[in-house]
Order: sequence, then structure tokens, then C-alpha cells
Amino acid sequence: MLSNLFQYNIFYFHNDWFKYRNVFEQFSELVRTHYPNIVIIGENYPSSSLKTLFARILSIIKIILLICLLLDQNPFSFLHISTPKFYLWALQNKIYSCLMIFFLLNSFESYLMTTGAFEISIDDVPLWSKIETGRLPSNNEFIQTLQTFITNSSN
Repeated sequence: MLSNLFQYNIFYFHNDWFKYRNVFEQFSELVRTHYPNIVIIGENYPSSSLKTLFARILSIIKIILLICLLLDQNPFSFLHISTPKFYLWALQNKIYSCLMIFFLLNSFESYLMTTGAFEISIDDVPLWSKIETGRLPSNNEFIQTLQTFITNSSN
């Protein structure tokens, strides 16, 4: 049977893993039921390289700020810049400011990395794109798309 030649890929965004996990499992079960020889792979859909770069820079800034606050260091004096009032406040309120920095910068990092992707492909041929369509396929749409692809590939 031709289906044993295919590799079925589902790309999803890792922060949405809990949201899309059930859909991924559901589609995987449909494939295993109808085409047991198809290999199913779930992977993270990559964000743009510029957004990834900004997220990494933000992560480094977050770690530096947290370390400086916890060690009572003033990074602005090393840069020969006057210390902003918010940083002086943060030095006096370490627990609150560290939690605030950690959660706020994590949310910005997550926002930068969000793609909302749930992309389905077979042998690098796209079958469905949530980015393009704005939605996930229904079970029937998914099976019909898969059957159409396999039928066209065998001709």
C-alpha cells in the first residue's frame, strides 16, 4: 500500500501545545485508524527569526535584571547613566519587583514567539494551514484532504 511511504507532519506552536494537544491526538488517531503505516510527527512551528532574536534578547535582559536586583547591583552605574527611579524602587522591593519582571518579560517573550500555527503536511507537501485558513480542519475535512492527497499521489 502506498501509505507506508508517507511521513505525516503536524506543526504546532509550543505555547499552544495544551490547546492543540487534543486536536493533534485526535488527528493522529484518525491517521493511525485509516492509514496505520503513515509515520506521525508533531513538531514546534518556528517563529520568525527576528521575533526569536528579540525574545532571546529580552530573556537575557530579564536574567541580568534579576541577578542585579538580587545581588543589590546597579547596572546603570556601570553604564555611567543616572539610576532611574523605578530601579531604585525595585531595589527596595526585591520580591515584588523580581516577580513582576519575571512574569511581565515572560509574557512579552511568549507574545513574540506566538505563531498560532497548526500546519499539516505529508512529505513536506502542505495539506492544511491554520495560518492561511484561520481555523483547524474538521475531522471529515482532514480525512477527505488526506484521502485526496493519497489518491492523487498514487496516480
